[in-house]
Amino acid sequence: MTAGRLAAVKPGATTSTSLYRCNIDNTASTVMTATNQSSGALTYRAALRDYDQILQVDGDETTALQFAKGNPISSYKLKITPGIAFNGAIPGADIATTNGSVAKLLDVYKDTTVLTRYVKVEKNYSTTVDNANLTGIPAVGEPLTGGTSALTSTLRNIDTDTGTFYATGPDVASGSTTVNVSRNTGLADNARLMLSTQAATTGTEIISIDASGINTTNNQLTVTRGVYGTTASAIPFGAFAKCFIDSATTSTINEGGTFAAGDTTLTLADATGFLEGGYVFIGNEVLNVTAVAGNDLTVVRGQYGTSAINHNDGATVTAMTDAGDYHLNFWTEGETITGGTSGFTAPLNYSQGAGNIPNQDRFIISETTAGGTYSLYLNQTLNNERTYKFDQSDSSNTGHPFRLSEAEDGTQSLTGTEYTTDVTKVGTPGQAGSYLQILITDNTPLSLASYAEPAVANTADSNSGFGWTMSVALSPVYEEIFIYKISGEAFAAADQFTLGGTTYTIQASGVTVGKWGFVHDFDATNNLVKISLDGASAAFAVGDIIYDTPTLLDANRTASEIVSGKGKTLDTIGAANASRTEGTYNGLLPTGGNGSGLKVNISVAASTGAATVTLVNGGKDYQAADTVTVTDANLGGGGAPNLTFNVASIGTGNAVGATATTFVNAEDYIAYDDALAANTAERITGLVVGPGQNIIVYSSAADISYNVTGFESASEDYVQVLNTKSTT
Repeated sequence: MTAGRLAAVKPGATTSTSLYRCNIDNTASTVMTATNQSSGALTYRAALRDYDQILQVDGDETTALQFAKGNPISSYKLKITPGIAFNGAIPGADIATTNGSVAKLLDVYKDTTVLTRYVKVEKNYSTTVDNANLTGIPAVGEPLTGGTSALTSTLRNIDTDTGTFYATGPDVASGSTTVNVSRNTGLADNARLMLSTQAATTGTEIISIDASGINTTNNQLTVTRGVYGTTASAIPFGAFAKCFIDSATTSTINEGGTFAAGDTTLTLADATGFLEGGYVFIGNEVLNVTAVAGNDLTVVRGQYGTSAINHNDGATVTAMTDAGDYHLNFWTEGETITGGTSGFTAPLNYSQGAGNIPNQDRFIISETTAGGTYSLYLNQTLNNERTYKFDQSDSSNTGHPFRLSEAEDGTQSLTGTEYTTDVTKVGTPGQAGSYLQILITDNTPLSLASYAEPAVANTADSNSGFGWTMSVALSPVYEEIFIYKISGEAFAAADQFTLGGTTYTIQASGVTVGKWGFVHDFDATNNLVKISLDGASAAFAVGDIIYDTPTLLDANRTASEIVSGKGKTLDTIGAANASRTEGTYNGLLPTGGNGSGLKVNISVAASTGAATVTLVNGGKDYQAADTVTVTDANLGGGGAPNLTFNVASIGTGNAVGATATTFVNAEDYIAYDDALAANTAERITGLVVGPGQNIIVYSSAADISYNVTGFESASEDYVQVLNTKSTT
């Protein structure tokens, strides 16, 4: 108990001033004395309030928000690790940190905004590093540089458990005569590199290494493009190449005439040294030898992108020696790559294979902006009760509709089906405003795969393999919590506390200092919340966000913004016009004026076109007499002029939203302009100040002092009302 003099103040003239306020856990029995210290008569006012502020919150009138006396409110947040589950965050739980900070837990912070994921299509390849010798922490989006090859790529993702990384690297242009090779052993001047994994594939390129064209320092080759009559084309990062070198085994055609383009039996003057399964070339044609019988070779014509053509009798036939497999436009085997942002280093440990390094168009994602850092979206989680919007406005998405399925690669597979529950698709991929949006609910499958829709369902095409798999967390954990009733030392990063047997640590920059207090009344018709501030809390301000307290078990809180300038009445409705289309038009959003968010319903009468406008939501930031407009297109488009009307008023007093901590409603005065003769005092006795209540005074001149005496005692009159949660 505290007894005696509880508070005193001598305010300036005509200024509402806080004299005394009672803590939410106390009640005070008091006497207030007003003393005129001047030689002239003065007047004073005193008010007993059950609020510090009256907050105008956004929302329709009447609102669906749920505030009630007893509810704590707070915008004070902590970001913690590990995260905490919704049902593990019990409102009212005590928090006491190792450094002496004290508070109560209000709830987890459930962000309900739509999460936009910006989608691009980009060619990505994968390879491996020796993760046991990886130093540093790679950063997605950073440039990679090879220590030997000096090649560059952009990192899109890395699995540090397996050492697999995903990146995008530029093609070598069709006109370029330099290209990196994965190693230089086995190469020689004039060696041919066949850019194809299958000899029979048409339209591929053969390149030839120039004289002195092997740089053994950085494994860069100087080459002649499109030899043997093939066509030069871009060389993707990690393209496979089969190398052949001319052998010493040669002979001549001995057909007794032209070796025709369609002939598959080649007779040589001497077939000694020519082997079944080997390759030969005649002029600009490469042939595969499938059988040898005497001096007759059975051959497959026009291999590695060359064309089957006629050859003269006596033309030279040269056997080709297989010099091995290589990757072009790729890192040197075993070289160390370095991250240009993080500085991480890792030696490559990929193995040379008989195929291209996996490198194809994939969907990549930025979680921030269309110009942000993009990643290959692997091992990602979609959280329950969140809405995800996959924006396909970027032109790279043209022809590649982003879709979801329970089956890997969706309808690119034979049996996959598109997942459409709670999914919205808008626009044309590659054009502004195109997106796919999904709401995650308790009924969403635990795994969803993204894919690019094929032209024909369940028929794989060039869109195959674009996507990745995402898991769905039906009971996610949350890193941010709201706290209230804060005291003791200031909360700070690295401080720890324990809840339910789990120790939580406040993350770096994890304290968002906010305001907190308690609800005393709620006017749902006008969206007005009476609150008292608690402890050392600063006052709430316009633009702050507070959350209501739902009454249903495990229900989610709803966010609401504290606003000013909320329209209360409308007038000066535009004249009737017979061209205006009869009907009822709900949820219209007028434009104009100083504010935003105004919402109305409009009924247009038959024949006359007279409009009746009903206010649904007064919005925010309007001024009295603001003129707003609803276009005729939104009223049926009959050809009438646009409809205008005015925001007649934004109300006065508590109807405006009195965030000032000294605002007083007229009904709260216990003395109003009471006269005080010179050098006299007046007492108000038996003045009980309840939990969260306060006394405000106002003087006609700066010569009146006020004093509150009495005693405070603990009280349970203010009963906290918290939302309830199931604990299993």
